[in-house]
Amino acid sequence: MGRGRDLRRRYRDDSTLATLMEVPRWFFFGVLVFSMIFLLVFGAAIDIVLGRPNLVVTGLGPVLLVVFFGGLFWLSYRERLLRQRRLAQASTAHRLWALMPDEMADLGAELFRLQGYVVTENKRPDLADGGVDFEIAKHSKTWLVQVKHWRQEVGVREVRELWGIVASEGAAGGVLIGTSGFTAQGREFAASKDLKLIDGPEFLRLRSEVVTIPPGAASDRDPLVSEDFALHLGTLHRPTCPECGKPMVVVTRLEDTAIAYQLWGCKSYPACKGTRRFVFPFLPAAEQHGNAKGSPH
Repeated sequence: MGRGRDLRRRYRDDSTLATLMEVPRWFFFGVLVFSMIFLLVFGAAIDIVLGRPNLVVTGLGPVLLVVFFGGLFWLSYRERLLRQRRLAQASTAHRLWALMPDEMADLGAELFRLQGYVVTENKRPDLADGGVDFEIAKHSKTWLVQVKHWRQEVGVREVRELWGIVASEGAAGGVLIGTSGFTAQGREFAASKDLKLIDGPEFLRLRSEVVTIPPGAASDRDPLVSEDFALHLGTLHRPTCPECGKPMVVVTRLEDTAIAYQLWGCKSYPACKGTRRFVFPFLPAAEQHGNAKGSPH
C-alpha cells in the first residue's frame, strides 16, 4: 500500500492554490487574523526594544500580509465560484455533453467538494494520471475517482482497471463517472464491491442536491425539446412505475425527425423495465390551428 501511495505522488497537485481550495473560509480568516495579531505584537516588541517605532514592521507588515494571503485566497475562491457556476449551468444532458473532458472532471471534483469531501486533484498535464482523475476523502477514508466523458457506455474493462488501482493502493473504494452510462457487465462487476458507478442522469440528480437551481421550466430545456412541449409536459401528472413504484419519465423514440412513439419508462431503467402507455399526445399550436381552420362546420 505504501508503494502505491508513492506512485500517486507523481501526479497529485500539491500547489498552494490547490491546497487553499480545500481550506474553509472560516479557517483561512482565522489564520489571517491570528497572523496579523502576532505581527502587531511582534512589531510592538521590536519598537520597545529599539526605543522607536518601526513603521515597516508595525504599519506595512500587516498590509502586505493581508494583500498576499488575501490574493491567494481570492484566486482559489474564484476558481471554485467558476466551477460552481458551470455546475449550476450543466442542468441538462445536452449541457453536460457540451463540456470538455477536463471540464467534466473539474465539475466532478467540485460536486464532491460540495458534498463535504476533501478533494485532491491531478493537475499535471505533462504526466499520466495513472487511471485516477482525483481523490476524495472523508472520515479518514479515501476513494479514487475516474471520469469517462465518453459518447459510448463504459465497459467492464474500465471498471476492472479502476478496481485494480483501488486494490493496489489500499483505498477504501472507487467512483467511476461515465456520462453515457455503463454496460450490464460493468454494473454487474461493480455491484458486489465498494465501487460506485455514476452515469449522466445520476450526476445531474446529485448536482441538483447541492446546487441551487433557479426556477424555470422551458428556459432550461434541451434544444431538441420545444418550448410548447416542455410546458405541456409540466402540466402532466407523472405516474409511478407498476413494477417498483418509482417516478416515471417520458421515453421518446425518434425516426429521423419524426417521433415514432412515446411511453412512460421507469426512472431506474435498465435495473427496472416497467413501462406505462403515454396517453397525453402533444399537438403543436400551429397544427391545432390548421386543423381548426380545415375542420368542417
